[in-house]
Amino acid sequence: MELTGHLSEDQLIAYFAGEMDPDRMKMVETHVRNCPPCKREFAIYRTLFSGLIAMLKKGDPDITPARIREALQDNLRKNQVFYSILHIPHFSSVLVAKTHRGLAAVIMGRLTHFEFEERLKRYFPKLWIVESLDETEDARLQFEQYFFRERREFDLPVDPALIRSDFQKQVLEALREIPYGHFITYGALARRIGKPKATQAVGRALGANPLPIIFPCHRVVAGRGRLGGFSAGEALKLKLLEIEGVHYPHSSRQLDLFAPFEE
Repeated sequence: MELTGHLSEDQLIAYFAGEMDPDRMKMVETHVRNCPPCKREFAIYRTLFSGLIAMLKKGDPDITPARIREALQDNLRKNQVFYSILHIPHFSSVLVAKTHRGLAAVIMGRLTHFEFEERLKRYFPKLWIVESLDETEDARLQFEQYFFRERREFDLPVDPALIRSDFQKQVLEALREIPYGHFITYGALARRIGKPKATQAVGRALGANPLPIIFPCHRVVAGRGRLGGFSAGEALKLKLLEIEGVHYPHSSRQLDLFAPFEE
């Protein structure tokens, strides 16, 4: 049977796992020599798998192709970032991405598909970027529900590798306590985490927020009518507040410093 189109992930794994007969393997090699995209993917797989296969065979010379396949699939998944892009009417496009551990990126803005991909590659230079509606289906659904005002809280695992310091963890956890449709100032957030003099550090932590909306940094404002920064721009920050029913600065939904985070 002749190979048509590009090689699939399953075909490449079967090749490296040793599940193909010699004739089929030669067909794959011939295809790779004549297809630049598949040649690049083949090289990536070979880099990912060569050391692992050698280690598996050294540990068990009689290891079966099925066990090698299982190990290769697991290794591949740990080196992939899956993403998809939502196009939200009257808002902007939103990229959501996840690793095998959980949600890994939320990027908003009027970017082209290429620009979204390039930004994601900068965030994860050592991982393989893969567009997948299936792998991101749960995240897509919850974001769509949020933007259509059908969801106020998210139930998605977060990749723990995103949290780089104890301080960042404190700030991000405090963000998740701010109720939907309310806002506080940077200074109030600093006081809430017990670091009243760390307003600027709080601002930097929010600027590096890897998952806006999930960690709702749009609910933190500069105060006195000033909106403050936002990774996707002030216009989108205002729109997110408006989705939640806040028309800043003409709103009475600012939380009192000493009141609990409750509706």
